[in-house]
Amino acid sequence: MRFSSSARPVVLTAGVLTLLTALSGCGSEDEQAQIEDAAAETAEAIATGDFSGLDFASGSPEILAEAAENLHEPFEELRPEVAVADITVDDPGEDSVRPPTAEVTFEHSWALEEIGIDGEDWSYDTETSFTYEEEEDIWYIEAEPEILFPGYAGHENVSISTSEADRGRIIGDNGRAIVHNRDVVHIGLDKTQLDTEEAQAESARELAEAVGIDPQTYQETVAAYGDEAFVEAITVRTEGGHVTAADVEDIPGVHLNYDQMPLAESSDFAPNLLGRVGPVTAEHLEEDPSLNSGDTVGLSGLQAVHEERLRGTPGINITVGEQTVFSTDPEPGDDITIGLNPRMQDLAQGIVDDQDVTAGLVAIRPSDGAILAAASHNTESASVDTATQSTYAPGSTFKVVSALAMLRDGLSPESTVSCPEMVTVHGQQFRNVTGYQDQYVGNIPFNTAVAVSCNTTFAAAYDDVTSAELAQAARDLGLDNDTGIGLHAIKASVPEDADLNLHAANLFGQGTVETSTLGMAAVAASVADGRTVHPWLVQRDEEPDDSGLSAEEGEQLRELMAGTVDYGTLRDLDSIPGPPVYAKTGTAEVGSGDDAYSHTWVIGAQGDLAVAVFLEEGEWGSSTNGPLMREFLIGAQEILDDAQGS
Repeated sequence: MRFSSSARPVVLTAGVLTLLTALSGCGSEDEQAQIEDAAAETAEAIATGDFSGLDFASGSPEILAEAAENLHEPFEELRPEVAVADITVDDPGEDSVRPPTAEVTFEHSWALEEIGIDGEDWSYDTETSFTYEEEEDIWYIEAEPEILFPGYAGHENVSISTSEADRGRIIGDNGRAIVHNRDVVHIGLDKTQLDTEEAQAESARELAEAVGIDPQTYQETVAAYGDEAFVEAITVRTEGGHVTAADVEDIPGVHLNYDQMPLAESSDFAPNLLGRVGPVTAEHLEEDPSLNSGDTVGLSGLQAVHEERLRGTPGINITVGEQTVFSTDPEPGDDITIGLNPRMQDLAQGIVDDQDVTAGLVAIRPSDGAILAAASHNTESASVDTATQSTYAPGSTFKVVSALAMLRDGLSPESTVSCPEMVTVHGQQFRNVTGYQDQYVGNIPFNTAVAVSCNTTFAAAYDDVTSAELAQAARDLGLDNDTGIGLHAIKASVPEDADLNLHAANLFGQGTVETSTLGMAAVAASVADGRTVHPWLVQRDEEPDDSGLSAEEGEQLRELMAGTVDYGTLRDLDSIPGPPVYAKTGTAEVGSGDDAYSHTWVIGAQGDLAVAVFLEEGEWGSSTNGPLMREFLIGAQEILDDAQGS
């Protein structure tokens, strides 16, 4: 390969082969491309760390491979993209004893998104020299570890560290943060302060008993950790926690780590909905490379479902030796706005917590579908959110849904319907509840049948209203599981293919139909606003279709529900100050014989507020749930009045 006598350097930009032809006198076109090929092979070797295929004038493939391994190690599977940025060839001419040389610039780019740093690339350039050996027709590389990173000697410690971003807040209906960082203390044992396994076991048992966790489980956890570990037992608030430092400070080996965590005002404020944050687990670390041990993530509820949005983007620091070579600042997580009104949630929670049975209360603002309160009290498991995730037979509250299907079949609130003492469907007898007033047996107006809750009127409609029509009416009243609330929730299960006596039972809320407290609150909200209300806990960017229920149908249903308060099963609600109250009670029989009991319900609406109250076991919807509805409506009205006056 020969070069012209010109000593002028020629710059070759990667991918621009035409510039190579400036090396006049270089023999064949393949020979002219050799330096580009050598540079490309070197770029690939830099990216992979395998230098065994290169021809070295100086430097060592083994040393470069070790240096590359050291550089790549903290990045795990991530490798840089390396491209030839430009090539400058110096041809001294065929009469010169000095061989042709080339200076090659490489562009390195690390896609940090692959390790969880969104939208960030770490880029830099390096250079190296090549010398052409004419007899062997080879471009030899002259390379040291600086080809991997500027100034790199190959042995420096390379590390990546991240800094957590401030977590986004959960903002309530009042525009204030419900969840934000509050002071906490992590209580645990420092095993370095305990000399023997017996001492560790004794302290573990004593600490577990003091903080209220299982002693055997915690003792086993302490034993499983390393000799120099801090083993957390519990995290509590520094103010208002059920355990204080004074309760545990005399236990040998106890250590307190003070910190901050995103928390609500109190531990019983919608814990299953808001969720909690905590240390990352091994599973989290495997799924998300941007996480590190010691980071906190959402573990349940909204904190887990909206983790990506709330957590934000961590900052990153890449160091080589003592030098920080790349860094980004953490970007705070985004806030999310939820519908909960803190005072109304506290009111609802106080009501259900006063019950001796599993209970739920949900309040919705019909005008926009915001869930203002969703309170649960579960006697079996505190982790189950009764109000939004548990379904039960709705009893006569479901007659509102059936009434819509019957209105669509041609009835009006004033239509005359039959309310017999008994209806037989496919061999099964259906009767009204014990104590049903004789004056309402026979032919009565449809609105009266709803107000006094005549079961047989609805059971007899099995041949007029199909299961599919009933299911459609349920969807049009907000019992739609396909439209979420921003968190896992169940509104109802309404079969489209129930037949004969099973369908007859479904029409008055028995049979196989089931709803949640949330679902029945959505029904009340839809009736109140005259459109299909899709409740939300987390504010939506776009509103779903609300055209299933018409304004005229809403007005008819309100007329039907008004009778319940005017002269029906909920006359005690008539005296509540403010706009008229529309309501419906429900009592669903469960079990049989000595094991028989009743789910009790009430749903209602007043002004721009719709409510459902459920008790897993009660007497009647009117006598058991009615007073709770009254208490909530009066308290809620005070809260709304205060908000308007402020």
